Amino acid sequence: MLCVAPEAVAQNGGLFLLVPFGARAVGQGESVAADTTLGTEGMWWNAATLARLAKRELAIHHSQTVIATSDMVTYAVPSKVLGTIAASAYLVNYGDQQATDAQTGAPVGTITNRNYQLALSYATPVGKRLSAGLTYKFIMLRFQCSGVCGAIPVISGSTSALDLGAQYVLPTAHPIVVGASVRNLGPALQVKDAEQADPLPRVIQLGARTRIPVQSLERAKASLDVSADVLSASALRGAAGGVGLSLGYLDQAFLRAGYKVQRGQGAGPSVGFGFQRGGFGVDIARRFDALSSQLGEPPTYVSLRARF
Repeated sequence: MLCVAPEAVAQNGGLFLLVPFGARAVGQGESVAADTTLGTEGMWWNAATLARLAKRELAIHHSQTVIATSDMVTYAVPSKVLGTIAASAYLVNYGDQQATDAQTGAPVGTITNRNYQLALSYATPVGKRLSAGLTYKFIMLRFQCSGVCGAIPVISGSTSALDLGAQYVLPTAHPIVVGASVRNLGPALQVKDAEQADPLPRVIQLGARTRIPVQSLERAKASLDVSADVLSASALRGAAGGVGLSLGYLDQAFLRAGYKVQRGQGAGPSVGFGFQRGGFGVDIARRFDALSSQLGEPPTYVSLRARF
């Protein structure tokens, strides 16, 4: 029967924390460390963006890539006195696979591979210019087989991690926001009965964002925001970065574009669209990196949110 070693699962268990998430962020090339408009997507990138959330937000974030299907449910509650508290539940589904008998080839069971994350964030303004936030995460992987699986073991591992983030509005004539986040600080992901643990992929991300003062756009009640980020993560084999644009109209319709720069096949452009009216918003984005282009399946990201 098909069997996967626990060490192989452990070595890949924490890498899902590097996968981009959220349609607003992806549409802007993931250059969102200084973005104050992310809403609950900020739980993944920089919790400080939650600090000045004006209303409660309930959101569902979905992504479909060549590797997995992912879903996150988020809920944030802001308070002028206590700051913002947010919670999320995240599932990464790598699909199911048949376990077969080595001699006959007949199916004898179903192998499932899942990653889970539960997170709790807190963010607060510090004066008029500074925002700070942190996120606690409980991370778990589970690899199991149901049916007559024989030698295929149930493999599970878990750990906790902490993200820290801040955003600051520079005292310039034209406002510029700078942001920084450090993600996945915590002990290694230990798989039961595995000899080695898998260190979490620590990420440091720095960025800046500003609104370009174009009079013709302002007269048309439109806006253009530009952002640029750099990040460092050992799992990405060095530094990476991204640039992003967001063209808005009446603060209701948004056209986004970005480009992710990194080594390997993860680099490439992205595009996105968003619409919000009243308390409802929807955002859609697609990435066109080298790997997905070869396979003909660009990753798709959808976010639905309600504010009340």
